[in-house]
Amino acid sequence: MKKVWCLFCTVIALLCFTSCENTPDEKYFFVAGHAYGNPNSPQYGLYPPLMTALEEIQLETPLEMGFLTGDVVVQPTEAYWDSAMKDIESLDMPIYIAAGNHDKGEEFDRRFGKAYSSFISDDDLFIILAPSNWNIEGEQLRFLKNTLDDHSTSCQNIFLFIHELIWWHPDDVYGDIDINWRPHFPGETNFWTEVSPLLIGLENEIYIFAGDLGATQSTSPYMYDQRENLHLIASGLGSGNRDNLLLVDYTDEEVHIHQYWLKEDGSMEITDLIETH
Repeated sequence: MKKVWCLFCTVIALLCFTSCENTPDEKYFFVAGHAYGNPNSPQYGLYPPLMTALEEIQLETPLEMGFLTGDVVVQPTEAYWDSAMKDIESLDMPIYIAAGNHDKGEEFDRRFGKAYSSFISDDDLFIILAPSNWNIEGEQLRFLKNTLDDHSTSCQNIFLFIHELIWWHPDDVYGDIDINWRPHFPGETNFWTEVSPLLIGLENEIYIFAGDLGATQSTSPYMYDQRENLHLIASGLGSGNRDNLLLVDYTDEEVHIHQYWLKEDGSMEITDLIETH
């Protein structure tokens, strides 16, 4: 059996459950953005505070899987990916990657193939996308539409993972959110014109996670907004003093999203971000 589910097809070994007090139908996954950490002091492998936090969380919580919302490596070379995959495999659970601009390239394609996919776990739909210059278009847009047409009516929650905050624009209500690198923004995206119309109006609650925040102290550590049935969520790592990852616990009836703030002394503070019924 292959060890890692990374984005779309790579399989990892059996899930490791630890004992804790949870109701039988509760399920858990984590979401971490900008997993290589600070661009001014990059290292091989995943951001060390993230690895430490996940090890501690796993002692108390039976995580079923995890999602890395882009910028897993500082450069998409074989050496950087080898070191990142060593850390990913050590987590001993399925890990999915929504590729960011630092991740894409020949090495990524060689290892993982197509950069978007979907799967169903119990009654929930999970979708991983990889925008092209901040846009979901062409074959990938058709994939999203077909996936929703095929599965939305038979699923409860829909969880969607991307790297860029494709709903963001510097001149609208989200302009006060400082993304990791504003010059990357192409000027316009098709989220509100072509993507959100596929999502708004579905009976499902839809949670969209992005990971292009929090890399430095000058960027926003997270954001959350709700537009009808859409929950727009972003967070990230690297700043050193406002690092945070997300832990999602959910049932068919409820979704709770908690922020785990990683403090400089190695401790964690937990706050509630979302609770839906």
